[in-house]
Amino acid sequence: MTTLAASGSIFGHLGTGGLALAIALLLFFGVRGKGRVKLTASPAAYVAFLAATAASAAGRTWAKPEQVVGQGLSGLGVGQGADGPFGDVGLGAVALILLIIFLTASVTPVFGAVLGAIAGFVFPATGTGAVWAIPSDVAASLLASFGG
Repeated sequence: MTTLAASGSIFGHLGTGGLALAIALLLFFGVRGKGRVKLTASPAAYVAFLAATAASAAGRTWAKPEQVVGQGLSGLGVGQGADGPFGDVGLGAVALILLIIFLTASVTPVFGAVLGAIAGFVFPATGTGAVWAIPSDVAASLLASFGG
């Protein structure tokens, strides 16, 4: 779980739950694309990554998507060592696979948002010091500056 803390932010106290809600709404309406903001695949993935980071920090109800992603990865045998159905697949491999899919597959805004949200939970779980954790740390710092 990521911690977002800031004092004297430019928007006042938003709270991690309020920030998670605001970014989730931006993602929802932006992916729908019927209003003034129309998120294409790449921006949708980035906003979803921020939403996942905020949701992880907010905990409570917001942590449910993180639990679903974790259960899905466990079901695929990730982190079970050589006994997993695909052999030894670690979270670093999952992060790399998400990046490869995003860079090489034909990605719609909705699929981009799903990939970004999953990456928002997987990347920090790879552990401190892993290259995959850097985007999560940057996202958490960015969100903290907005009052999360």
